[in-house]
Amino acid sequence: MANFQLTQVGKHKIKLTNLDKVLFPESGIIKAELVSYYLKMAPTLLRYIRRRPLSLIRYPDGIQAHQFFQKDKPDWAPDWIESVPLGKEELKDYILATDEASIVWLANLASIELHIRQDRAPSNDRPDFFIFDLDPPEGQPIREIVEIAQALKIFLEPFGYHPFVKTSGGKGLHIFVPIEPKYDYDTLFDCVKILAEEFIKNHSSSCTLKINKQARQGKLLIDIYRNRGSQTIVAPYSVRGREPAPVSMPLAWYQLDDLEDPKEYHLRNVPDIIKHEGDQWEGFHSFSVLLHTDQDQPSGSRIVLPPSKYYKTPQQLKSYLDKRDFSKTPEPPPSIVETAGDAFVVHRHHASRLHYDLRLEKNGTLLSWAVPKGMPQKPGIKRLAVQTEPHPVEYLQFDGEIPKDQYGGGMMWIFARGKYEITKEKKDGFYFHLSSPQMDGEYRMHNTKGNEWLLERVDRDMINILEDEIPVMLADSADKVPANHDDYLYEVKWDGIRVIIAIEEGVIKIRSRNQNDLTERFPELTNINDSFRISNGIFDGEIVCLDSKGRPDFKKVIGRMHSTSKSRIEKATKSNPAYCYLFDCLYLDGRSLVNEPIERRRIWCEDSVKKGTNYRMSQAIDDGIALWEAAGKHQLEGIMAKRRGSRYHMGRRSGDWIKIKYRQSEEVAIIGYTEGTGDRVHTFGALHIAEKIDNDLIYRGKVGTGFDGQKMKEIISILHKVKITDKPIKEKTPDDKITTWINPEVTCEVKFASITNNGTFREPIFQFLVDYPDE
Repeated sequence: MANFQLTQVGKHKIKLTNLDKVLFPESGIIKAELVSYYLKMAPTLLRYIRRRPLSLIRYPDGIQAHQFFQKDKPDWAPDWIESVPLGKEELKDYILATDEASIVWLANLASIELHIRQDRAPSNDRPDFFIFDLDPPEGQPIREIVEIAQALKIFLEPFGYHPFVKTSGGKGLHIFVPIEPKYDYDTLFDCVKILAEEFIKNHSSSCTLKINKQARQGKLLIDIYRNRGSQTIVAPYSVRGREPAPVSMPLAWYQLDDLEDPKEYHLRNVPDIIKHEGDQWEGFHSFSVLLHTDQDQPSGSRIVLPPSKYYKTPQQLKSYLDKRDFSKTPEPPPSIVETAGDAFVVHRHHASRLHYDLRLEKNGTLLSWAVPKGMPQKPGIKRLAVQTEPHPVEYLQFDGEIPKDQYGGGMMWIFARGKYEITKEKKDGFYFHLSSPQMDGEYRMHNTKGNEWLLERVDRDMINILEDEIPVMLADSADKVPANHDDYLYEVKWDGIRVIIAIEEGVIKIRSRNQNDLTERFPELTNINDSFRISNGIFDGEIVCLDSKGRPDFKKVIGRMHSTSKSRIEKATKSNPAYCYLFDCLYLDGRSLVNEPIERRRIWCEDSVKKGTNYRMSQAIDDGIALWEAAGKHQLEGIMAKRRGSRYHMGRRSGDWIKIKYRQSEEVAIIGYTEGTGDRVHTFGALHIAEKIDNDLIYRGKVGTGFDGQKMKEIISILHKVKITDKPIKEKTPDDKITTWINPEVTCEVKFASITNNGTFREPIFQFLVDYPDE
């Protein structure tokens, strides 16, 4: 590898040096991997470190060599690296990370660890979160640390706080609590100390505030002393300078239940975890509150303010008032409400046409813009935003149906809600950052003329879900409706091809469960204007072809999928049309929906699809027993049970979904084939099969029946095009010496009697090929 490499990151060119230097000897991690990690993670990492003074722990020659702590910006740093001088007795010129390029520049210095202060420039005397650093004694089991963290969460919540938890990247846990940046460090520390002392009164046998290790007497230290202006703490998503390059990993509280070793989150797997599961701290700053010592002040209470050019009176909301009859509409009447002044809401509004409304709180009202195509999802996309009349602050909470005969009649849902910050003001517009669990990003608003504005996304998300491969959620299996059947919604299990429908800026792409592009195979499913009301979305569904009785016919749809001739495809769209039954929505017009409850995802899915097209909504019913009986009567494959209130688990098999089938069959991957003898000498003897579960291959044995000679020739011709690999399973088989192992790229449906004690299928019978790579 060359001694240096020039790379362009955003607007800046960076000289990367010594990329082949080994930083983590046991793991074999080189500097190039560290730089790559921080570049991948930069959009997410910046949420937590942007404009925060940084202290760096640098390891120029790796973690087993000399390390040093650096606060001062070096004299030779490029001009575009920003900094801020801080310190009472001795000024330190702290580096500020402001963009992706600055993070890559830091990584090139072998700054493995990034530590942050609790404040952001220019308000460096006003912290915006406080910390409890749970420092366990040597050898304390992780479960005991988790129990203390969970108890601390329960303790803090009645005070109005919203605690977040992360691994330290070592043996402990960190609890971060967002607050309004209104207090100095002394006030903050005094408040945190009172909280910690109160907590320890009931946990004195397991916790202490004593720093001296001997004085701790084997108890866990709740380190509150980091809540000082002179202190820092390791940043969320920072790598730590120890093996195996663990990451200080933000977690959802429920994830602590399965935490066995904090080091299971490391440099090599965290980017993929974020890709599939998202940032568990998304919207962190939208949960900021006053210190509990200040929370006795009324928030959101009605007050009387004199007329002012800064604060709108109800009379100054006249346009809003004149357009509505409040005896008919459930919308809030205009009034004045005392708030922090930094709230926002994005409404999804299906009036005469579907559109979105962006509302930013300012001077006592909500400035409002109608955005027909929704919030832009990435830089480079411009959205028309038409400014409408100001709305009352109570509209932040409005979610409901406006009567059809009223102004704006139709459904209005809260699409995203949180806090915003004006980050830059221009002559004809402004930049602003939205922070909420649903939407977190920076945008630019530019006034073009009159009430017309252009809305743009400035930063980017770490994941471009519209372009990336989407691993679908998988279901557990059962042979009857769950006993607690009222906890589930029920749908028909469609006997078709599982697909992801990705729509980006009005262009539809169809991908199979194995990520093969099927778009050209089903042209009747590609007309966006006929089928959808939205500009961007990700939908989960099943493509089917129907028989004369309206039932799914799998052989017909498989024939469509494997047909590549343009003339045959064109004929088939008329003689054997395909329909796509949608049952979930993962992303919609600027935001992910995977963490929304299934009921809300289904509502927005159905609202996005036009009626009378080749796209149909898979209907859900409450009575699972009745649907199960009806499915049997009509000779359908079975039904699906989906837990009410559940989220979408990308790429994971979950008990939140249960497939209940009349026919015992499964889609499996072909992972190898044995040598054939006799009349099979030119094809194969049997196929080794495995089921993909949570990115693992579960061996299901061999299948050697269910195909004739012609089908075997077709199968072997496909398998010969797949890359030969090392044995992908641990199980020893009697045919290892005569088996050719291949990548698990080809899938097939296998029928079987039951599953044996060792996990293989009993009496397996090949049914048909399901999916395989294009030539």
